[in-house]
Order: sequence, then C-alpha cells, then structure tokens
Amino acid sequence: MRAQHPNLDLIAPAVRCGSCSGRDIDKLRAFGLTPVPAARVSAPLIAEYPVNLECRVVDGSRVAKYNCFVLEVVQAWRAARPKRLQTVHHQGYGRFMIAGPTRLMASNMK
Repeated sequence: MRAQHPNLDLIAPAVRCGSCSGRDIDKLRAFGLTPVPAARVSAPLIAEYPVNLECRVVDGSRVAKYNCFVLEVVQAWRAARPKRLQTVHHQGYGRFMIAGPTRLMASNMK
C-alpha cells in the first residue's frame, strides 16, 4: 500500500474554502485552519500550508463576467519544512495532479 502524499490532506480544505463565501461563514474555523497574521494585507496566512501568498486585488473588472480577479503578490512566505515541495494542480472536476520527480541538469545560472 502506498503512503498518502502529505499535500493531499491540504487539498480538501483549500477546495472547501474556495467553494464558499467568507461572507456566509468563518472559513478558517469551519475547516479547522489556523490563522497567522500577515505582514502586508489584512487577510491572514494559514499555518497548515507550507506556502502562503499575500495578495492585493489590482483589477476586479472581470468578476461579473468571468468570476475572476487579477491579483498582485505583495509578499510570499515559505515554511522551512518540508525542505522540498511539490505543487498540487487542480485540473477540474475534482481531479488533482501532484508535480512529479525533479530532474537535475547542468545550469548556466549564476
């Protein structure tokens, strides 16, 4: 039996938070998440997630037609552990993909 990937436990609360309005419920309390004060925005960071992005809305003109906001990341946070992260990508209709193995190649970056 394969061990469950640690990121899988983070998917369900993220989907639930993204599927309801904060006007209707306290999302963090409802889904058992721990708020942490952010540095540059009023919305909290979430302690359980290894990466948090503080964003501000720069364009809300597409909300009515496309349900889409354009955001600017003003601060990024990454936990010290786990050392290596794999991103989780929503592919639609309840399907998620976890980024695969890392391949090391020669780099010209300095």
